[in-house]
Amino acid sequence: MSFSAAKAAAFPIHLHDACAGAPARNLCVNHSSAGFRFGPATGLFSIFIFLFPALSGAQILIEPRVGFHGVFQLGRPFPLEVELSNSGRPAEGALEVQVWRGGATKGGNPYPLLYRKEIFLPAQSRKTIQLTIEPDFISRPAAITFTGPAARATREIDLRRYFSPAPVMLLVSEGIALPTITQGFSASNRLVALSLAELPSDPRALLGVSHLILYEASMRELSRSQLLALEIWLSAGGRMVILGSLNYALYQEPALARFLPVRVTGTKRISFVPSLEKNAPAAPIADVWAQVSTVVGGKVLAEAQGLPVLVEASRGRGRVTYLSLDVGRPPLSRWEGLPGLLQNLFAPVPGDDSSPRTQWDDGIFSQLVLSPSFISAYVPNRSLFLAMVGYAIGLGVVTWLWQRRRLPARILFIGCAAWAALAGAAGYLLFSRGGNIPDGVLLAATVIESSADGYVEAQSNLALFSTQIRPYHMQLERGWLDLAPVASRSREASEPAVVLQEGGGASRYQLPLREWDYRLFRLRAVEHFPLRAELAAEGEQLRVQVNNQSAKDLTDCWLVVPGQRYQLGDIPRGASWNRLFSLARAKTQDETSLGRAEGVNFRDVTFADKTREILFHSSFFPRGNAAAPWSGSAAVFFGWVKDPGRRVRIDDPRIRVHDYTLFRAILPLGGAEDE
Repeated sequence: MSFSAAKAAAFPIHLHDACAGAPARNLCVNHSSAGFRFGPATGLFSIFIFLFPALSGAQILIEPRVGFHGVFQLGRPFPLEVELSNSGRPAEGALEVQVWRGGATKGGNPYPLLYRKEIFLPAQSRKTIQLTIEPDFISRPAAITFTGPAARATREIDLRRYFSPAPVMLLVSEGIALPTITQGFSASNRLVALSLAELPSDPRALLGVSHLILYEASMRELSRSQLLALEIWLSAGGRMVILGSLNYALYQEPALARFLPVRVTGTKRISFVPSLEKNAPAAPIADVWAQVSTVVGGKVLAEAQGLPVLVEASRGRGRVTYLSLDVGRPPLSRWEGLPGLLQNLFAPVPGDDSSPRTQWDDGIFSQLVLSPSFISAYVPNRSLFLAMVGYAIGLGVVTWLWQRRRLPARILFIGCAAWAALAGAAGYLLFSRGGNIPDGVLLAATVIESSADGYVEAQSNLALFSTQIRPYHMQLERGWLDLAPVASRSREASEPAVVLQEGGGASRYQLPLREWDYRLFRLRAVEHFPLRAELAAEGEQLRVQVNNQSAKDLTDCWLVVPGQRYQLGDIPRGASWNRLFSLARAKTQDETSLGRAEGVNFRDVTFADKTREILFHSSFFPRGNAAAPWSGSAAVFFGWVKDPGRRVRIDDPRIRVHDYTLFRAILPLGGAEDE
């Protein structure tokens, strides 16, 4: 069903009656003026407008496409395509998609999140807008609205018809091998076949995709933003499976070669002996088409006649699996054991718990607010103290003059009143319209941990604190994957609407705040940061290798193991060192206690900046997190990044920004007692 709205001259009373009986999801809007008297001229004019709608106004039709051909994983962001068709005059306005966040599952009150984009529609045109939306619950429909001076149209979508509880798998091929490849999928995962042009250009839209399978697919037509989205999705934990084909020229294209762990040079027929279960006879399969390739990175898992058959390489937290065999052509397509081989390739990726999450709630932020180093960001303690001292001195001078010169009470009262009025006016001008009191404070506390290939995952905890009643505009840099507001259990009133506006390659959040109010957010991003720390236990010693090839210095570095702490100082940019540390003292402590250390002790690690100390003990390494690797026997290396790059910006000089970034690496030191 399509919905339209037009700006046309008509009878207001008749139009009102027509809209009154319309369905609830249709929105009829009358943009006409005062109306016309009934007459022959009016009737002819209405017929003329009906026959020539382009002269009457804009008529907008909304056609949405949800997810990947109507499928998305519940609880993950997913793509939404909105096609706007204008059959009338040019129209300019804003496209808004409203979904609901928060709710009982998030421990807070529900609030609307508006995705907004400015759109211009020429006459007799169509335009497709790609958005990435993420509702916390889908019991309420998503509302799509186009609003402009010339027209208004709206439509609602019931998202309960499209969701899947399991991750989605995407298959990109020419269609020849589609029936064969689908045999290797389990019933719990939804397989969606699509073209490469339909891949989203936002990496967040791919977070609900577990596998991307490529077979005879050319990436030549992919845009730069689509390729970047694939790289970010891979580094964040996605898995790409590339199946070989007789058409090897497609695998030599630069766009696909950047993901391949091999360099393809041709094809040949080989005799393939599959690796089956134990004690099962493995009969060779003759004349199987396979690609001839040279390994450039990754690990070879299977070979045949000197050719790599199965190669796997890591890309950040994700993996790329390459199978050189052509599964879409005989004889392999007719092999009975092909579904089992494909099931091993498309097996679900286990969750990666090596990166423990930080904590962020109202209690941690309350500690920061009470900290003198943070409260000085919005309360001028020194100026306030000097103003109070000056006011007291002024009152003392008036009192001294009254005692020395025995001034009458009337003169004393006038002097005190005049001094109070003068001091009050000066204080108002200083603290309200002048001075250094900001409108708000943005605090960003980030933990980064190294992954493979120079990627790091950044967990950012954000706090936006306001001293005034005003709206705020946060701009997020590229590479971010998730921005989730933290629910506040102490609030009874509903949260105000948050607006996410896309455009110009940036994402901007708009939200209002009351006076002395705050909002907490959690942000996750994956980016290149060539700072790598490797910890390896070698008997009674621990080897620590740090290679800082980034453009940032690492300051105040520490190594903490059970029973010992080492202060390592600073590691400047470009530095690389390799050191050994003794673990004998930690193991002795294990023996003198109950055979196991209580865990890594961070309580004695202090910093000059109290804000850093609160973040370190309460958020980055919370004491109550018993499931974290450092709660048992572990070695932890960390250091503060000096002058980190901002991932969230507020381009307003009245907003102060404080950014704290910690780099950490954790190695669990397992022993016999841990098994």
